[in-house]
Amino acid sequence: MSYIQITPQKPGVRTNGTDYSNMGRYIDSDLMRFHNGNARPIGGWTKYTSSPLDGEPMSMHAWQDNAGDPVMAVGTRTKLYVFYQDIWTDITPTSFVAPESNAALGFGAYLYGREDYGDARSQSGLQTVFDRWSLDNWGEDLVACCSSDGRLLTWESNSGGTADTISAAITNAPTGCEGLIVTNERHLVALGASDDPRKIQWSDREDNTTWTASSTNSAGSLQLTTKGKIVSAIRWQTDIMLFTSNGLHRMYYQGQPFVYGIQKVAESIGAIGSEAIISTSGFMVWMTDNGFIVYDGTIRPINSDVHDYIFDNIYQSFSKKTAGGHNAEWGEVIWFFPAGTSQSPNRYVIWNYRENHWVVGTTLQRTCWLDSGIFVYPLAADSAGEIYQQERTSLSDSPDIGSNVPYLQTAPMEIKQGNLLSQVNELLPDEACDNLPCLTLEFTGKPNPLGASTNLGSYQFDDDGYISCRFNAAQLSMKIKGVTTENFVIGNIRADVIPRGRR
Repeated sequence: MSYIQITPQKPGVRTNGTDYSNMGRYIDSDLMRFHNGNARPIGGWTKYTSSPLDGEPMSMHAWQDNAGDPVMAVGTRTKLYVFYQDIWTDITPTSFVAPESNAALGFGAYLYGREDYGDARSQSGLQTVFDRWSLDNWGEDLVACCSSDGRLLTWESNSGGTADTISAAITNAPTGCEGLIVTNERHLVALGASDDPRKIQWSDREDNTTWTASSTNSAGSLQLTTKGKIVSAIRWQTDIMLFTSNGLHRMYYQGQPFVYGIQKVAESIGAIGSEAIISTSGFMVWMTDNGFIVYDGTIRPINSDVHDYIFDNIYQSFSKKTAGGHNAEWGEVIWFFPAGTSQSPNRYVIWNYRENHWVVGTTLQRTCWLDSGIFVYPLAADSAGEIYQQERTSLSDSPDIGSNVPYLQTAPMEIKQGNLLSQVNELLPDEACDNLPCLTLEFTGKPNPLGASTNLGSYQFDDDGYISCRFNAAQLSMKIKGVTTENFVIGNIRADVIPRGRR
């Protein structure tokens, strides 16, 4: 017998190019990750809300009050909520101006080369502009701003007493703001202050009610020199990184009399959406309109094995709804994006930055993400307003998983130079799980790369240690499907393959 490994040796999924050009790789997946080179399912999820929040969640933020109790704020398209002392509270301010509903797409050309010549475009090339929440904490209290409302809001947790039941505008703070952020030096920064899309304004140190600069305080403002407008900001190490619609600036502390300085980092690298930016201790990374950028003091693009899967399918008009998250335990960054005609994220892509490989999927559909730390498990939201604890349970116990199972799909495999049929007589398993069977192998065959697929059978591993089978194909593809009840690991599955005659 001639046993050969039929599981790809290289971890991760590659979708760029054609199936045939990806020979020896996985080309599709769902609910799977790779860790230390081996494939396994992602963790399942449980609901963290007894009933859905009102409106599609857009942003999440977590911190601790002075007593050490965890607090979480969630901004949706209609409301502002806090989860505090195990209670969800609607703290939406009086006279809140909610974001507009999704605008009509209208007419517009789509991106060249993305769809077949001569066919009607499935979508417009016009992007819908979406308002956003920015959430941060001022000590133990929440500060928040929704770009549709423009006010800088505060909510006091009052760890020693009674928390506020509603948020309110911060006294003397500018209005007409795009967002906010708190610096490491304890200044509250307004982005796009006073309806000026390029203005950065900050309060006095330790006093978010003093905004007029004087010789006795450290309040101030700066104007960005950019072609675009300020859309978001994120803390990274000691600096504030300012994202405009087309570039990146660094805001750094320099002390009196100027307090803060601004340095342009790069242009033409804007994030696809304000929630598509992820900050880790070592680097920042974000999705652009056509790729990925990482910044660790130096700007550089990331070569993505799944570029085509994302950017050939993303719903351009709603691409600004793309949301990113960090899963530090597994060394992963995940992005959720709308594809097809979905107006909310319905696909995801995961980059494992420790091992530099990618996976994709469709079952996990989230609109925002919050890593573990303040809370034990990562938290995420879906478009229906549900909040979930991720990585907490088996996939089988996860709500709304339906009939979806974790799987990996290989590109076609060949014997010799593809001019001979391959006869498969036996399969040798290599997997780890508590209860067999935990994997099913589904095989399809083609006479050539463009030929029609033929179903060659489905096989389950059992306690015998091998599976007898018999089928022929010139190009052989395999789909590995797991069961949702098992936390399995896929090893080097082998097959007894014999070269036969010419096709």
